Amino acid sequence: MSSKSTPTIIISGGGTGGHYYPAMAIAEAIQRLSGSMLKDIRIDCHYVGSAFGIERRLAPGSGLKYTLVPVKGFSRYFSVRAFLQNLLLPFRLIKAWLITLVLYRQKDPVATVVSGGYAAAVPGYISGRRHIPLFVQEQNAFPGVTSRILSKHAMAFFYAYDEVKAHIRHDVLFIKSGNPVRSNIIPVDKHEARKRFGLDTALFTLLIFGGSQGSLSINTYIAKRIESWIYKYEIQVLWQTGEASYPMLKRDFAEHKHIHLLKYIDDMAAAYSAADMVISRAGALSLAEIQKMRLPAILVPLPGAAGNHQYHNAKALEHRGCAFVVEEKDFPENPFTRHLNDMINDPEKLAVMRDNFPEDRENAAEKIAASVINHLRAFYAWS
Repeated sequence: MSSKSTPTIIISGGGTGGHYYPAMAIAEAIQRLSGSMLKDIRIDCHYVGSAFGIERRLAPGSGLKYTLVPVKGFSRYFSVRAFLQNLLLPFRLIKAWLITLVLYRQKDPVATVVSGGYAAAVPGYISGRRHIPLFVQEQNAFPGVTSRILSKHAMAFFYAYDEVKAHIRHDVLFIKSGNPVRSNIIPVDKHEARKRFGLDTALFTLLIFGGSQGSLSINTYIAKRIESWIYKYEIQVLWQTGEASYPMLKRDFAEHKHIHLLKYIDDMAAAYSAADMVISRAGALSLAEIQKMRLPAILVPLPGAAGNHQYHNAKALEHRGCAFVVEEKDFPENPFTRHLNDMINDPEKLAVMRDNFPEDRENAAEKIAASVINHLRAFYAWS
């Protein structure tokens, strides 16, 4: 291993943006830092994801070598489609296992880094069986099933929330790193950002998104009220709807000059920069990006999320004075009106909320990458 001039690390994690983007951020940081940290050795990263996840659309443009395997997570919904999907799960796992095993034999990787999600289970398990150094990165306060299982074989476990340690029963090295954020999530001039989306450069702008896949419940609730908000507050809306909700919302609002609908926003840095505030889910990646961009928020945690982690993550920002938390069970009371009044009609309050965000002094992706490289330098006796 130590004689390789270009060793390979397998990076895996996907299905949703919350797992895919941290994996990409870590891969980018490893490739960037390895040249300066290792003498005469540059590490290549090869991404493994799901053929059914968000990475199917995004991986081809990532600039990273990649392999997509036909694996899907277990569906908990009660429908004929979900039943058939679950019946196919064992066969898909076998096929994914064979494809990934061939990849490992071809690449002979020096390590595997996983960021959770069902796509990471097979590479992580193969690493454990082949005694390849394995590193796990967990975004949430309550770790996912993949992270909990793979922690048994991990050389190090990177985390953002201290609560995660109570749910990992295996003896593993914990390293608090924070959550990796894409390197391109950096502020853009507000006027320029608004022009990119065809927005009025002078109007107060509300950004709405329910994670990379959208949220039907948030979209449905807001759709009933959005026109009254626009009239009352004289605002415009940039709305990432997700694939499922887009046809319904397009039918109702496609011609509205102050409602700008997109199924998915690729340029999130510009979207954050264009906005004065955001309404969103409270996934770990979304919160990390909102915090980095210092964007005041109304957060709607996903009900039923494992360990209710989205609620606890969101409350941490609320306690700092950076956000308000609204639970879906409170939707009938229309709690958004009070918070919108507080935020839109009081510019000083909005400014205070921005200032309450903690300083983003540490680059989580670089911290993880540097730790992985240092572990491998010791493991393989690299100079």
